[in-house]
Amino acid sequence: MEAGKWIGISAGRENKVTEKAVKTILKASGEDYDFYSLSSFEILSCDGCNGCVESHQCVKDDQLNQMSEAMQQAAGIVFGAPEYWDGMNAKGRAFWERICFSTRHNEYFPLADKPAVLIGISGDGNSAGVIEDGIEFMQDARLEIIEKIEIKGEYACFDCGYGHLCQVGGLKNFYDLPVKAEEIERPRLAEGQLEEEIDYAGIRAVCARFREVEAEVCR
Repeated sequence: MEAGKWIGISAGRENKVTEKAVKTILKASGEDYDFYSLSSFEILSCDGCNGCVESHQCVKDDQLNQMSEAMQQAAGIVFGAPEYWDGMNAKGRAFWERICFSTRHNEYFPLADKPAVLIGISGDGNSAGVIEDGIEFMQDARLEIIEKIEIKGEYACFDCGYGHLCQVGGLKNFYDLPVKAEEIERPRLAEGQLEEEIDYAGIRAVCARFREVEAEVCR
């Protein structure tokens, strides 16, 4: 990627709320950016093998090193992940475990002091698990978190075909199940609606911080 660009990373499903939220903030910033969806990559788990101690690059060949290089060149990072079982989803965790482990040996920390925005997505709007996990990873990488945002997303139960019946699914939070499938009103979250979910004034504040940080770095 071109040095000085912001980088956006989504650990959620393609074309779903996490991806839209990350892109919305990037577009609102007015800055040049590149976007990556982890759904387009195979992200293996960290084995703690120490193969990255000297090179600060993971020995596994699954494109994570490409992502790590892009992050190191970026002016800042916007990262979003969905919440699964009260924490960051597995793909997001696998990504950060390997980024953090491979770049910290001998106090290397190539992401130190880069500004970062952390976004958590959940079906009920409470993404505290993602935010907590994300803070731990970003702080370990020595990133400077300038904004934390929680957004209400969509339950996968809308797509499974049985959400209107299932007593242990996410739709139980909104409906007295069972109900007829046609009675389920699925939220359609276009980018315009996401701006309301995120609080656009908050995005503008984030963008202002983007430029403040960049101006400070360039002095």
